Amino acid sequence: MKTSLMIVDDHEVLRMGLRAALEVEDDFAVVAEAGNGREAIDKARAHRPDIVLMDVRMEGTDGIEACREIRNELPGTQVLMLTSYAEEETVAAALLAGAAGYVLKNVPRARLLEALRAVARGETLLDSKLARSVVEKLMTQQQAQHKEEEQDYLTAREREVLALIAEGATNKEIAAKLIVSENTARNHVSHILSKLGFSRRSEAAAYAVKKGMVRDDS
Repeated sequence: MKTSLMIVDDHEVLRMGLRAALEVEDDFAVVAEAGNGREAIDKARAHRPDIVLMDVRMEGTDGIEACREIRNELPGTQVLMLTSYAEEETVAAALLAGAAGYVLKNVPRARLLEALRAVARGETLLDSKLARSVVEKLMTQQQAQHKEEEQDYLTAREREVLALIAEGATNKEIAAKLIVSENTARNHVSHILSKLGFSRRSEAAAYAVKKGMVRDDS
């Protein structure tokens, strides 16, 4: 059985070249083409291809946004991103959107076929040169998301203490403001730093300011 493909790129000549390169292969069948992300989403719904070969940068709905929507609606459809430059942020964003990997637009035909067949087998493609930096970036993004989620685990009193930290209050001042012992204030601060993954009050203060947690009456 042939692997069905959809080619998505805003340059018609490139789409024609890709179709010509792929249709001569016995194991591939190009079932659709699209010139932008929105068209790609619509045609993916209609044709349900096994693989979408998707350009990253397009006007309007770009390839990453289209990839995310296609993968959400059609988990059986894999997406292989086409990009001119292997930028870390672009690759990381594509992986987070659910892409199976990426290939450069100037890749040799044999390498493109190899990549498509690997994706058809369920493999994920990531150039070893970028693997470490991309993984580190993904981990940083996940940690940032984790910190944001941790805010929900703060108690009402801890959020109040965090707001006071952002105002520059010392433990003694926090204790006086909340009418608790200084030791209790110190424990609140320690718990907040632990929950948010920070080691210094200044980090917690900056976080609180960024999240708009500073008290209105400060």
